[in-house]
Parts: sequence; C-alpha cells; structure tokens
Amino acid sequence: MSMTTSDREVAVTPQFTIPTAHEAVARVNRWLHREIGTAVHAAAATFDPTTFYWHVPIELAYGPTGPLGVVGDVYVHAATGDFAGRPNAEEFRQRAEILATAHGIA
Repeated sequence: MSMTTSDREVAVTPQFTIPTAHEAVARVNRWLHREIGTAVHAAAATFDPTTFYWHVPIELAYGPTGPLGVVGDVYVHAATGDFAGRPNAEEFRQRAEILATAHGIA
C-alpha cells in the first residue's frame, strides 16, 4: 500500500470578529452599560496572541472624581467576540459599590 504525501503547507489566517483594542473596548462597554450602568467602563484592551483573547479591565469612574479603580476583568475572544466564562454583572456592581464607599461616594 503506498501513500502520497504533499509538501505543501497551507497558511491559515484566523478571521477576527474583534480585530482591534477599540472594538474590544466597545463590545465590553455595550454589555457593561446595558447590564450595570455608565459608571463602570472599559478604557483599554490588551491582546494576547497565545490565547487569542483581549484582556479588558473594568474601571469604576465618576465625572467629578475620574477613575477610582479596577473592579474586574473581561476576556473577549478575538475570533468569536464571545466573553470567556460568564462575566457576572452583579459581582461587578457589588465591587463598584464597595470601591465607591471606600472613596466616600455612596
């Protein structure tokens, strides 16, 4: 029995649903503003080519005070646009309330 093999290599280029940091931030902000409100937001995203995920820290900020700190993270898959795991809006809300209280805002 003989087998033929090919020496041809086919380069596969992954397709991005979320190709830029700007789009990753926008995707997360749409979810945050719908589920929690506008005091929490994503300001930046960092791409990890090993995992193919955007890492998006979630900040609490108010107009008069500016950013108070990070209340969590969301990971967005660049190819599918899906969130890793299940980000919990209530958990982010609770962390935001604790952080606001610690800064004298309540």
